Amino acid sequence: MKLHLALAAVAVACAGCAETGAALQSLNNGLAQVNQAMAPSGSGTPAMFGPSLSAEQQGQLRSALTASLSSRDAAFRNAVGSAQPVMLSVMSKAACYQDSNDSRVLSMYTSARIGNGYIPSPWVSMKYAPKNRCLSILRTDSWTQKSLNAFQYRTVYYSPESGESQALFYEFINQDGSWLLNNAYY
Repeated sequence: MKLHLALAAVAVACAGCAETGAALQSLNNGLAQVNQAMAPSGSGTPAMFGPSLSAEQQGQLRSALTASLSSRDAAFRNAVGSAQPVMLSVMSKAACYQDSNDSRVLSMYTSARIGNGYIPSPWVSMKYAPKNRCLSILRTDSWTQKSLNAFQYRTVYYSPESGESQALFYEFINQDGSWLLNNAYY
């Protein structure tokens, strides 16, 4: 009798799990649609994100990421490769979002260490860079593997119009299978 009750309890619990899983899948699908609606398009980006990187600037960003990694070991290159989608998002948003604190557009990529706190912007010291354009990424360098699941590097942002530049260090960490921005500083 006790076995039948235990099996009935497990069956009820599993039914609840299936309903929760379906609800989470529905939420995930909805968030994916919002993400697609907010993503940069050929006609521009949503007003809250301002300008977007040109095709040439996107190419420069990808080249900057791969050029300085060629001398690193394969395991490190693989870690950076798996983090690259998040890295590209962080750097492209930082290049285009013109505020002193990038947390409004980058908090979705951060670990609990940063949370919704201050994330420095490359725009802070650029007084003459045009505000209707994104910065270019001149290079990435100074790569450091902090641990098996964390690395750091420096990104140099550049305004071709004003000639100003600003370097930022980014640290990424892999937590529970996701790469997250763990620190950012000048």
